[in-house]
Amino acid sequence: MKKFLRYIFSGVINTMVTYLTSIILLKIFNIFLVISNLLGYVVGIVVSFYLNRNFVFKSKKIEIKKQFYKFIFACLFSYFVNLIFLITFSFIFELNDYVSQILSMASYSLTFYYLSNKYIF
Repeated sequence: MKKFLRYIFSGVINTMVTYLTSIILLKIFNIFLVISNLLGYVVGIVVSFYLNRNFVFKSKKIEIKKQFYKFIFACLFSYFVNLIFLITFSFIFELNDYVSQILSMASYSLTFYYLSNKYIF
């Protein structure tokens, strides 16, 4: 349970870093919205990898490059799980968009946690 709480905490930190990076690039450096968003997510992925590897799962494996590739794959796979749930909740069950988004985000988080715990780290 402590590991999952660390995972939630690192997710909050990662979200803040991604958001702040995007906003700083957009508002202070006047970088185009789409580019600042992309760069924010790139920084967020790197921060997320670092936090998950060192703080959440405390991996001691030397193969960092291989873990990073697996991490990227897990991000993409989890995103597609999120998308499937979003479409299902929103269009099939016809739930409110806000509820559908929250539930699908939970599916992303749980899928990504499982893959990180069992497959990556």
